[in-house]
Amino acid sequence: MTVPIWTTTAAGDGVVVAGGVEIPLRNVWLLLLYASEFYRSGPEAFDGIEEYPEKLPELLAELLAASTEDRLRRPLTPSFAPTARDLSRVRGGIDTLRTESHQLLSRGLVACRFEELTVDTPRNRMIRSALDAIAPLCAEEELARRCRSQSDRLARLGVGVLNRRAGERDAQVRITRNDARDRSVLLAAKLALELALPSGYFAQGHGRGNMSERQFKHLFERAIGGFYTAHGTARGWTVHRGRKVDLKPSNATPGLSAVLPHVVTDVWVDDAARGRRLILGTKFMPALAGGRLARETLRGGQLLELYAFVRAQESPTDALSAAAGGLLLYPAAGAALSESFVTAGHRLGAATIDLSLSSVEIRDRLIAAVAPYLG
Repeated sequence: MTVPIWTTTAAGDGVVVAGGVEIPLRNVWLLLLYASEFYRSGPEAFDGIEEYPEKLPELLAELLAASTEDRLRRPLTPSFAPTARDLSRVRGGIDTLRTESHQLLSRGLVACRFEELTVDTPRNRMIRSALDAIAPLCAEEELARRCRSQSDRLARLGVGVLNRRAGERDAQVRITRNDARDRSVLLAAKLALELALPSGYFAQGHGRGNMSERQFKHLFERAIGGFYTAHGTARGWTVHRGRKVDLKPSNATPGLSAVLPHVVTDVWVDDAARGRRLILGTKFMPALAGGRLARETLRGGQLLELYAFVRAQESPTDALSAAAGGLLLYPAAGAALSESFVTAGHRLGAATIDLSLSSVEIRDRLIAAVAPYLG
């Protein structure tokens, strides 16, 4: 399996090599933006950012630096965090294994685990880590300096960084309805960490990491779902990701329930106002495969799988199911494909999204791809 090469540069002019195809880094940043909750939240300050994805690091850096500067005008709010420490008196619970293996009792100590009030919280660590991650990606040196300066200020207050090598992830930070004031900066921090370290995986060497093809496929799937979620809101669409399709088995054998797989769609779009439904499947491979007589054809197995999904969702009590469509979306570079047909009352098709184009063209292709199905 080819491992895509991820090269981060301040100007976003590097490339990702996936399956032998070069994709501009700025367009991978665009996919990360589409996949992020930050994009779906729709902050006004980032309107139009998809037209200039190479400027995304600067915009995130400005938001993170300004927010941190504002927060540090007053004391950071501490919270309780799990702590482990060797103490001369018992506090909280005892870590028996560490106490015995390190013979702490002979030194008058005991290993304890307890909750401690501290500013070194996962939330503050994530913001500091994001400042460190985004600074090298900024083309503007003054903005990069501001990010490093704010990170140093947090460090002097006792805030650490996320240990990404040990698997400590920003997913530990839960954003609730009580976090309205900090929501934008926290979502920006999550996205900043992804720009520098794709999918949270760290590799040796400054500004370099790698993703497997499986991880890139997952990114493409999340980006497609995020894009249609954000753009469908104004159109009245309801978008689901990872929705199960009930196969409605009848006359089943006794052991079927134990072995019947769950059928899950990648992206499911309902347009109740127009009575339309579209089931989207994302694939990470060439859209065409070699057929008989050296003729390239659409992949029959994937078309049949899509057809099965569309037929399985049919229900006499679901008005949108009768004419639901199905579409396979493939990432590509330098290739264009958009074909469809109708069978058993359902329009099925396949289309490619050329990731070598400009970000505006990618956005337009994504919108055009679903137009025959959703109008």
